[in-house]
Amino acid sequence: MGAIEHWSRLYAFRQEIRKTYPSVWDIPLIKKELERLLPNIREGYRVLEVGAGDRRFEGKMKGRFQQVVYKSCDVDTETAQDYYAIEEIQDEFDFIFMFELIEHLSPEEGLAMLRRLNGILRVGGVILVGTPNLYHPHRYFGDMTHKTPYKYEELGALMRLAGFENLRAYRMYNDSFLRRWLRIRLGVLLHRYLDVDFAPTILMEGEKPSHGGKPAISI
Repeated sequence: MGAIEHWSRLYAFRQEIRKTYPSVWDIPLIKKELERLLPNIREGYRVLEVGAGDRRFEGKMKGRFQQVVYKSCDVDTETAQDYYAIEEIQDEFDFIFMFELIEHLSPEEGLAMLRRLNGILRVGGVILVGTPNLYHPHRYFGDMTHKTPYKYEELGALMRLAGFENLRAYRMYNDSFLRRWLRIRLGVLLHRYLDVDFAPTILMEGEKPSHGGKPAISI
């Protein structure tokens, strides 16, 4: 697999994301993944989870949407999945999501995967990608299998290179009521001063545009 070409486009897309979110503190805060999963799902939607593991989100989605068609993909053949490689997938989906996966790949592999997912996402469909927040002091470094760290603007740039548009970023942080209140209302001043975020995860949401979301580069 070759290196990423056209670094000027990558840089331009980084700047584009930075213009929308000048700092990590400009990114809105949510508690849980479901806050972005459920708004993107409708009855009858075909939904794909990549890196599904134990498929824990299947029951949560079907508890709300009984007519959703949920499919899963994971390379771990010791788990029960519908697909064990994205290359096997021939269906089209309305919504695709993956959490804590892209950081386990090289940038080239991550881009190739995003481009492949773009190809099986319907026009107007949404993709949601989660990764450790690099502004958190230790979230990324807690797993030796991580390969590529992504700041929010870098993840957004890679998704733009893969052909996704209208990107929206979210920081995810959940804790007990008191700890969360103290972090958000009081501790945030120290966190901002140190430029260290308390939110461990970044989510980036994008759409496949009506012109088909043609990838901006090749690899």
